[in-house]
Amino acid sequence: MSFLRAALLSLLLLPGLGLPARAQQMQPDKPVAAATGAEAGSVDPAQSMALFDQLIAKPMKEALRTLPQAKKRFEAGLKPGETFYLTTRVVDADGKFEQVFVQVTQWEDTYVQGTIANTLQTVQGYSTGQTLEFTTSAVYDWTIVRAEGSEEGNYVGKFLDIQSRLDRLGE
Repeated sequence: MSFLRAALLSLLLLPGLGLPARAQQMQPDKPVAAATGAEAGSVDPAQSMALFDQLIAKPMKEALRTLPQAKKRFEAGLKPGETFYLTTRVVDADGKFEQVFVQVTQWEDTYVQGTIANTLQTVQGYSTGQTLEFTTSAVYDWTIVRAEGSEEGNYVGKFLDIQSRLDRLGE
């Protein structure tokens, strides 16, 4: 494992974050929060965010490449029991950030509206169920969760899950 990847994962992966309970039944994917302050040692929030962006660059690129097709599916109407999420980032006044799953309720052109669907652990001033509005330039990933709990998309989340499992093998 590269030094950069090991350092990033040790700084950035915090337990206790996840998809909404219904989605966790089959796939325990977890958004990632930046460790800051004492948890991150000498890495400040801005540096942590930049390092995290480097780590997720390739899976995020694939998520954004496939986003137009995912949007078409959302606009055409999902099957009963399916839920569509976009992953974006929220930042608090202290500069701490957290990836969040937003259950999309409206998507017109580049404007997206939805509600935060996961429990936040790091940032202050945001909560589960809170309405967020953002543009597609703030999207990091997308996920469709089927009625039985399986999912499509979630490229960044799956990548981080694999990295975390690989790191645990070395312990």
